[in-house]
Amino acid sequence: MRANKINNTQTGLLLLVIGVLIAWIPFAGFVGGIVGFIGGILVLVGREPFGADHVRNTTLALIFFVVGIAVTIFGSFYAVAYSVASGLGVSTVSLFGIVFVIGGAIFGLSEVLLTYSLQSSHGHTLLWTAYGISIFLGVVNVFLLPFGSGGFWPFYFGIGVLLFTGFLAAIPAALYGTAFYLARERIVRHEIPAPMTQQQLGKPPW
Repeated sequence: MRANKINNTQTGLLLLVIGVLIAWIPFAGFVGGIVGFIGGILVLVGREPFGADHVRNTTLALIFFVVGIAVTIFGSFYAVAYSVASGLGVSTVSLFGIVFVIGGAIFGLSEVLLTYSLQSSHGHTLLWTAYGISIFLGVVNVFLLPFGSGGFWPFYFGIGVLLFTGFLAAIPAALYGTAFYLARERIVRHEIPAPMTQQQLGKPPW
């Protein structure tokens, strides 16, 4: 049972690596999202052997995942309703951008926490760096969206910069993927989880 859960986590981490490396690619993000989602479920299923901290962090990751999705969905509905009611254009585009930044920031915490307890200090640095870059790119896009919404040259310049920042999303994706891979390698090298004690094995301590 314990071995199966450890194997689930290993497989889940591998799927997370694949998913996050695909998710940033235009027109392939949906596939990457599904692969990553399955990987995340496997990590959740196999969390128990890795200790109480990992169980707590994965639970928080699940909560942030749900809240991030909910904020993005309901925020988008609000932006549409606001647009219809006010008849504004550029402001509505900015509002959509802000909604996605906030939702993405909450969702990003789930990506950090899901494997946080499996990481070494180097892995922690990779996760937080990826998270910070993702938020930065989202904020940049919020400022660029209104600029690309009016006029011929501003439109094409704004779209060009947006595409450029879209390709820059490969940077946090690579950092997340590297962190997930390093966590998996720690399991492969038997650095984690800790060996079971005699009490956990159900044997007397003498």
